[in-house]
Amino acid sequence: MKGPILAVIAATALSLTGAARAQDSIENKIINVPAPAAFTVYGLRDTPKARKDASVQGGQALRIVVPGGSDKPYTIGLISQITKPVKKGDELVLAFWGRKAKGEAATAKVANVQVSLAKEPYTTVFRGEAEVGPEWKMFDVKGTADRDYAAGEIVATLHLATGDHTIDVGPVFVLDMSPKAASR
Repeated sequence: MKGPILAVIAATALSLTGAARAQDSIENKIINVPAPAAFTVYGLRDTPKARKDASVQGGQALRIVVPGGSDKPYTIGLISQITKPVKKGDELVLAFWGRKAKGEAATAKVANVQVSLAKEPYTTVFRGEAEVGPEWKMFDVKGTADRDYAAGEIVATLHLATGDHTIDVGPVFVLDMSPKAASR
């Protein structure tokens, strides 16, 4: 992986883990494809396409128009496939760039920022939430793998059906910060 997205990941890793750990081959710690063009968005009639956005690191974003809230925030979401295996005890960081582009409220809630099984029963490995405002900001959630997972068995997911709003999502990435992860 080359170019701006790697710079985003390196800068983020520095802020999340400190310089010493970030120097330990950041590129090898990425376990998903962080580019917005690689995401799957579900629950909408029209699938958003990646668009250029020079105001977010990496220069690309998805604009996701959420038509009203729900008591089931998972009805509209974004998925980033995790393409490498994870071992029990691995320290994971799920981070994403987000902003609220439109909507009456000051912020838009991302109800679940999570790593979960890729298929039913969609069990959560770890999760958090975020309040996305009008300026680009990086959000992160940290967790530990509860067991071994094969490549493709888990995904990063953002659940977005929490209001009538438009959310821009830039790079989403999952880092495996465990020392042995780079050798897998």
